Amino acid sequence: MLCEKFPQITIKYEHFGANLGSAGGHNKLAASATSDFLLVQNPDVVPSPRLLENLISRFVDKSVGLVEAKQLPIEHPKEYDETTGDTSWASTASALVHRDTFERLNGFDDDTFFLYCDDVDFSWRVREVGLRVVYQPSAVVFHDKRLTMDGTWQTNASERYYSAEAALLLTYKWSRQDLTEAVLNDFSTSGDEFQKKAAREFERRRAANALPSQRDPEHKIAQFINGNYAKHRYAL
Repeated sequence: MLCEKFPQITIKYEHFGANLGSAGGHNKLAASATSDFLLVQNPDVVPSPRLLENLISRFVDKSVGLVEAKQLPIEHPKEYDETTGDTSWASTASALVHRDTFERLNGFDDDTFFLYCDDVDFSWRVREVGLRVVYQPSAVVFHDKRLTMDGTWQTNASERYYSAEAALLLTYKWSRQDLTEAVLNDFSTSGDEFQKKAAREFERRRAANALPSQRDPEHKIAQFINGNYAKHRYAL
């Protein structure tokens, strides 16, 4: 229907035949892209009419490498500079990146991350090569998240497991083994079933010498603050 309604726009659907995860799926789609920019989005996101215009406007500044949209109705709590927009990392629930930058970094690390933290890792690698990650409040998307009665996000089993797995892998990859061991101990001894499963998977990878290469040994890029990957604006 969309192809018929908008014949002047090339609309292509690519079916993978397998669950590649967010990182693998984005990389698969990006491999066939020919545009100057790549818009990375979740499937549960609805863009506002001027989303692309407001995202791409930030790339007039050549120091910008990745631009993140504002999510509603639940805005992400991580801190950003209200003047420059600079932030620790960009959520790829909706974000725009120049294709040259994406290819320079070999895309998302789908060998390490299946779901969650692939965008944190990608953002930090953008900053590692000297480019900026910025938040653009005027670029708005609706992200279909629902809350529980106590104000937390409703999550399913896959989300709970892969977020735990990613937390361990991210701390290790970004040279914070002190945090890795602390989280691993917490997951193994007092975690829920998903965290214990994630701890076992991490130990399996470690025994198989299948953990990612470490980077940022001087801790100049990555931020690990109170269990988050940036300073947050709101108290919990």
